[in-house]
Amino acid sequence: MNQTVFVFCGRSQFAAMRPVMRTHLLLTWLLWLQVCCRDVSSQTVCPRNEPRCVVNADSTMIFQMRCSGYGTLAQLPPACAEPRTISTLVVSRGTTTVDKLQHRILEGLRVRHLELAGLGIRSINLTAFEAVSSNLQDLQLHDNRLETLPLGVFRTMRHLVRLQLHNNRLSHLGDGVFSGLTSLVYLTLNGNRLTASTVDPDTWFSLPKLVTLVLDDNNLGDGALRLPNGAFESLEELRLDRNRLGAVNDDIISGLPNLRRLYLRSNEIDSLPNNAFRSNARLELVDLSANNISQLTGTPFAGKSYSQLTKPTTELQGICHMS
Repeated sequence: MNQTVFVFCGRSQFAAMRPVMRTHLLLTWLLWLQVCCRDVSSQTVCPRNEPRCVVNADSTMIFQMRCSGYGTLAQLPPACAEPRTISTLVVSRGTTTVDKLQHRILEGLRVRHLELAGLGIRSINLTAFEAVSSNLQDLQLHDNRLETLPLGVFRTMRHLVRLQLHNNRLSHLGDGVFSGLTSLVYLTLNGNRLTASTVDPDTWFSLPKLVTLVLDDNNLGDGALRLPNGAFESLEELRLDRNRLGAVNDDIISGLPNLRRLYLRSNEIDSLPNNAFRSNARLELVDLSANNISQLTGTPFAGKSYSQLTKPTTELQGICHMS
């Protein structure tokens, strides 16, 4: 017959067991720490033998590589040597946070499109991109916590076409921060903390091929925003929505001979000067929605005709399509 036996330990017996219990707990903790540390130190960004990376590839090309689940890191894990070009590499947000991009990230990989968005990155080493710059065409650094960029951090990125820096905490752009980006076509800086007085106008001369510049949701109306003559010969689209701009002046648009689309929505503009767009012969669209313009006086669109201009009853605010 089976019997259940209950054993009651006296105080003296329990006290005698304490050293054994402490030793057991200590050994358990040391074992966990060893496994944990070994796991962290073995993490890589690699298309081979790395369970955190999902790869779509054939024998000659890696079409997409998506890595996740690294946890909280001081810097990116090291990469491995891989002869195949990686078309798109994504370090996924949500399960990975990285404090800093260190010296020569991802050395050993050849990447065309690199997404490091939403990882909580706070700082970037001056030499962070040296190892991947020769093939890189698209770099996504948006939705991070960057406050500054080292002058010359992109200096080796001669082939970069797209750079996304929106939704960071950038408050200053110094002359030289974009040096090296001679092929850049598309740049986003919206959702930062830039002001007209903290953006050096000379910094724009490093972007001779830029076609689209997105500067929405900053505070560029705090002073005289200046886009200097000769800096934006190729620019076709300029976005300045929600910047508390009070006027459209020559310092902003006179140096944009190829401008086609100008977005100035939700600012504080109450009028347009005569012949405001005389330097923009190719202008096709001006969006002045949600400003303080009650009526157009004079001839702000002199020399141009427009096919559509929406006029609500209480406030003129709309899109002007040039024809």
